[in-house]
Amino acid sequence: MFDHYVTDFTHIKQLFIDAFTRLTAMKLFALRASDYMRSASIDDRRYLLYNPMVKMRVTSQGEEVIDLLWDVIAAKGFEKDMYFEMAVRDIRALPKLEGTVHVNMALIIKFMANYFFHPKSYPEIPLCNEPVDDDFLFHQGHAKSLGEIKFHDYRLAYNSVNLPNVQIFKKQIGTLKKLLFFARPKKDQKKDFDFLLNLGELFTLVAYGQLIIEKFQLDNFDADILDQIFDFMIRDFSRFALNLYSKTNTTALQKYFCKRMIRKPAKDIDRSKRVLQNHIYSLKDQYEMNS
Repeated sequence: MFDHYVTDFTHIKQLFIDAFTRLTAMKLFALRASDYMRSASIDDRRYLLYNPMVKMRVTSQGEEVIDLLWDVIAAKGFEKDMYFEMAVRDIRALPKLEGTVHVNMALIIKFMANYFFHPKSYPEIPLCNEPVDDDFLFHQGHAKSLGEIKFHDYRLAYNSVNLPNVQIFKKQIGTLKKLLFFARPKKDQKKDFDFLLNLGELFTLVAYGQLIIEKFQLDNFDADILDQIFDFMIRDFSRFALNLYSKTNTTALQKYFCKRMIRKPAKDIDRSKRVLQNHIYSLKDQYEMNS
């Protein structure tokens, strides 16, 4: 096209990077959430936060990945005998299968206060991929008193890595905590689910990043990928902060903190090139259809 390969265009490279890193983040979070689920007990029910996040955050990210790839593939994806046409249709069902995003977000918001302000010490959750009896999941008891469930300090994960975009994201988290402490939602805002939905999106990004970093520590994969993941995390956080700022019932103090949450990812052209060459372009011709 115009004497260039399509993959030479800057916007196509960015679409590939975003699609790959979002897909990788989905996998990392879901695998780590599985560790918490399989390690659960009556005294450790942290999975009750991470499980609805898989249903809500991971599946909705799947829609975004397909949309990004769609902008690259375009009409080619709808030619005869193409898998992509089916993927575009079916990916929409996943966030709706076990309740809407709104239902899962309503559940998630109940954990926010204890997650940020009342941490508890727990034994470290190991990698759980061995064939053992997951008996607790079939006798887990009631799901009441969700607001009383405690979590370990999320800062342990975030302080374990020193990457430019993770450092920027930590500043965004710090500002969110200030909003929750100094400008917490008022009575009418707590009844406004449109307001709470954006606040909940900010919260879920924090837990999302935490488990991704924990998985990074267990698997020790390329740090370039982790830093690139937090590139889109910073942009997503800024987008939801702007949405919260724009609500008609947002107070002046809340707007002040929302503006301070809007940040730009660290620019690193070399890192982006490495991710493209080492992890994305290297996938060319690797997939084979079953005969």
